[in-house]
Amino acid sequence: MRTSVESHSGNLAVLIPAEIASKAGLIAGGSVDIELTNGRLVVRPSGPGSLQELLAGITLENINIAWEDGPPVGKELL
Repeated sequence: MRTSVESHSGNLAVLIPAEIASKAGLIAGGSVDIELTNGRLVVRPSGPGSLQELLAGITLENINIAWEDGPPVGKELL
């Protein structure tokens, strides 16, 4: 199947037909790993990252802040 290569923000983008993208597990906005292997461009969906990469993404701005527990205020004890 042929598709096109387009220029996008100074980079190149390959248009992947929806049927092939779905079978490959690609979703819009998702991330992929790319590599050049024996002259072939290989594109595969990437996982969420290593634990080290995930932990590096935690900042004071995005971490959940603890809250005070208090007595039940509704039907929590049912």
